[in-house]
Amino acid sequence: MRLFDGERALVGNATAKRRREFTETRLLAHEALRRIGHDGPILKGSDGEPLWPSGIVGSLSHCPSLCVAAVASAERIRAVGVDVDDSDGLSDGIMRFVFSSEELASLRMASSVERRAAFCAKEAASKALSALDGTGDFRKVSVSLKTDGTFAAVRRDVALRSQWRFYDRLVSAMVAVPSETV
Repeated sequence: MRLFDGERALVGNATAKRRREFTETRLLAHEALRRIGHDGPILKGSDGEPLWPSGIVGSLSHCPSLCVAAVASAERIRAVGVDVDDSDGLSDGIMRFVFSSEELASLRMASSVERRAAFCAKEAASKALSALDGTGDFRKVSVSLKTDGTFAAVRRDVALRSQWRFYDRLVSAMVAVPSETV
């Protein structure tokens, strides 16, 4: 399996690391698309978001140890968002940039894993919300993490509930918005 010409052009001037991550996530997405009977290039929109073939929704994420792709038919799922992280933790600067003062207060006593999970949850929810209405500013999404592996994400009048997971060093979060909701 190979990238489409238009996809290769998107990373023609990128670093080797960026080309590898881009290629791996796109190849995973192409395999997932093939499994549901679709094909076509996954180009990039004006904000860098993946542009899926007609009738498809999806999300991509990567970190140094893992690349992931999630795709679905738009007839069944309106939006999907996924994020993965294998870092040692988030810096105070990133925490202040990503989270509101209320979120920071609730995360003050949280473990490094829980803070990373909140970050992934916010990123996954933002990707799904962006797919719904084109507004993906994660700073406007409020997340509330639960210790049972679930989370709630709210932006204005849209509330999403989904799951986060932790295994070994890897934290992940995924949101899928069924067609009959929102």
